Amino acid sequence: MNKLIDLRFVIGSFFAIVGLLLLFYGLFTSDHVNNAHLVNKWCGTVFTLFGAFMILLSFGKDAGDELMRDE
Repeated sequence: MNKLIDLRFVIGSFFAIVGLLLLFYGLFTSDHVNNAHLVNKWCGTVFTLFGAFMILLSFGKDAGDELMRDE
């Protein structure tokens, strides 16, 4: 439950889910009009990597530790 308080985890999860959806759609679609599948692949890859990076950052420190230190 503590991870849901940390915005890095929430933002990372959102970007990872959206990135995976775009990546799978770009890989498995047969729509080659205007190279839309390439845009979906690249954006999906970047979103997934950014999401994974944010999730890894959230495991580094606990959000509660940072709040306690400020007080």
